[in-house]
Amino acid sequence: MLPPNAGVSAALFIAGALCFAGGFITWQTRINTPGASSLITLAFSLCWWDITYGLFLANAPALYPNFWLHTVYVGVVLTPPSVLWFAVQISGLTTWSKPSLVISLYAVSVLVLALLATDSYHGLFFGGIEIKNAEMILSGGPIFWANLAYSYALMLISLFVLTRRFRKATGIFRKQLGIVLFGVIIPWVSNLMFVAGLSPLPNVDNTPLSFTVTGIIFAYALLQYRLLDIIPIARDVLIENMSDGVIVLDSENRLVDFNPAALQSLELERPPQIGQPAGEIFAKWTDLVEDFSGVNDIRVELSFDKPIRAFLDLKISPLYDDRANFLGRLIVWRDITPLKNTQTELQEQVIRDPLTGLYNRRYLNEILTRELARATRENYPISLALIDIDDFKHVNDAYGHPAGDSVLQRFAKQLLNQTRVEDTVYRYGGEEFLVLLPNCAGANAMKIVEKWRSSFQRTNISYKIGITGITISCGIAEFPTDGGTGEELIATADQFLYHAKATGKNRVVARANR
Repeated sequence: MLPPNAGVSAALFIAGALCFAGGFITWQTRINTPGASSLITLAFSLCWWDITYGLFLANAPALYPNFWLHTVYVGVVLTPPSVLWFAVQISGLTTWSKPSLVISLYAVSVLVLALLATDSYHGLFFGGIEIKNAEMILSGGPIFWANLAYSYALMLISLFVLTRRFRKATGIFRKQLGIVLFGVIIPWVSNLMFVAGLSPLPNVDNTPLSFTVTGIIFAYALLQYRLLDIIPIARDVLIENMSDGVIVLDSENRLVDFNPAALQSLELERPPQIGQPAGEIFAKWTDLVEDFSGVNDIRVELSFDKPIRAFLDLKISPLYDDRANFLGRLIVWRDITPLKNTQTELQEQVIRDPLTGLYNRRYLNEILTRELARATRENYPISLALIDIDDFKHVNDAYGHPAGDSVLQRFAKQLLNQTRVEDTVYRYGGEEFLVLLPNCAGANAMKIVEKWRSSFQRTNISYKIGITGITISCGIAEFPTDGGTGEELIATADQFLYHAKATGKNRVVARANR
């Protein structure tokens, strides 16, 4: 027997400890997460393989010459099915990961171990040529070769499953699967080196060390990329093809995943990196970070003015594991700008007169109360002008309703052109119009409305339909002199309008000239 290789034994002990730590961490923090059970089994199998093989190389005391080498086989036969089980689970192949399949995988391993333990009775494993104190088992009977083929088949299937899923994956799941795929490839490369005589340990089986590297890589993916926090089940369908933007943040507000719609909405110069702080990702929406960085559950509508007016329906949802440990947040937003524009259009239709485009009486009732409250608060007057087109029934009777509609439209356009930005113009009903003039005293309002009257009388001369001499009458009420409420102001203005009609029409009447 060759002298014990103390350096390799020490490396195997360290590797076994790392595998044990990875399995223990997964057990403590991810035990109820899909994929955790297979990773724990794999980690502990590798731990067993490393430590028992290290004890064998260290020439540790044993019950019989090949005791440790036989014991190593517990880890040897459990590792390949654990790798496949893990690959199936993180790839989201739910139909493959049924209990019956898992039991079948490990049943083969148990059968091989039973045949190994009873080989002295049937010789099926070693084929009668077991070499005592051998560094490794290089040959044997039919069960040995069948198990070898079975193990390679499981690893090959694992490689196929991960490669297929990797090609379809995007975002963080592509990174995760890429790391796992790299870990599965390691034993294949190591084995090829061993067969080609290129192994740095020619007298030692380097397979456990190569599988340990695989286990460490899986653990790295677990800790660095939160491998088992969110399993990509049907992710391509549910997330990648969504028109809504989706961002997943961890508990430290770092990026975990995103979809193409989110990337398009964020308008970043380059794709974000996994682990990037949320403040950098949402640099375009600084208010979002400031207002919601500590919010875990909310639904709200947001509006942005740059470069154009846009609206978002934002939903933030917390993510927890089965032990109620906070994992992070799911942020989903939808561009509802078309919906809001449609709502605005519908609202405009509700509050506007369809013929003239002016605000209607319904909207006046809403605005008048608000304007009077503001005037009271800031202590300024408001004038209300109620206008009626004189003898409008005669226009309809003599020239038809299209001609009457034209008169209404022309007068509405005139009022819009001759009023201030802060003034609001309403079609009060029929041929009556109302203009609300904030911060305008009655005397000044008289001068303004008189200009409207004179201008309307002049422009009607040019009508091609033959209508001439159309005039308006108007009554003006001032707040708070003529009334303290909207109803009182309108009633007063109506009285003054009636007075203007009764005293010859084509007049503007207010309290001052009544």
